Amino acid sequence: MAYGFVLMITKILGIPGALVLVLLTATCSGSDATGPGGGGSGSGSFAGQIDHSCTDLDEIPDQWIGSVQENIRMHYAHTSHGGQLTTGLALIESDDSFYDVETGSSYLPDIAGALCIFDGQEGDTYITPELFWESADGMNMTRDVLSNNPTINVCMWCWCCQLDYYGEEQAQAYIDSMSALEIEFPDVTFIYMTGNTQNTGSEGYNRYLRNEQIRQFCENNSKILYDFADLDAWWYNTSTSLWEQNTYSWSGDDIPVEHVQFNGDEAGHTTFASCRQKGRAVWWMVAMIDGWEGI
Repeated sequence: MAYGFVLMITKILGIPGALVLVLLTATCSGSDATGPGGGGSGSGSFAGQIDHSCTDLDEIPDQWIGSVQENIRMHYAHTSHGGQLTTGLALIESDDSFYDVETGSSYLPDIAGALCIFDGQEGDTYITPELFWESADGMNMTRDVLSNNPTINVCMWCWCCQLDYYGEEQAQAYIDSMSALEIEFPDVTFIYMTGNTQNTGSEGYNRYLRNEQIRQFCENNSKILYDFADLDAWWYNTSTSLWEQNTYSWSGDDIPVEHVQFNGDEAGHTTFASCRQKGRAVWWMVAMIDGWEGI
């Protein structure tokens, strides 16, 4: 469910911004694929938003998990916040070995029956913007990974807190760099991401605007968006069987912020529960990239 629609409904109903309850059973907004599944082609025909409604692993047929493990090879670069995804994937595997993931620090594992991930760039695993897309050297580092590991067919980079203070032009530079890489590597599916929602105040509002900028670009251009911000702000309350969104008020607007249930520092500046939620969303994303049509 898009933020704009949620916030409009809260204003109409007069619901306070602190916590919004959605009295609906959400389905993954990414289920609007642009074409039928290719049976494990890894061709990236899926285009859509991966958000909190894309987190129920029980909905993904087992054969698609196996297909992902056979077909998808991922390049994932990030700093500490981005470690929430890899931690989440590891926790899910510890719960159930069926969801086998092999992550290599600056190399691509080659393990049958596992989702294999190249973590970082060649020679480094703490990847700031200038080491991936924001400089000529960073772009070349990304090109090196993709050129030297031709089986990689999915590539993504995760924000830290840069969108709290980056302006519109800097967010557009990120979009432009990712678009340039897409042209250079047509056989690789590039994943766009929003930034985490931990800060409030003016920084949180700036982040919200930049996240909306990235979302709008992805929607207008049929890109895949891993909506980290959305996954931060929504928590599923098992006692009520309802999703809850956390927001704060700024200049009369309700701005999404990390849910209080995820306030912690167990891993990647958040809780293990938040990591698991993000890991489940990764499985949804790669299954849909591989050809699963969702629900």
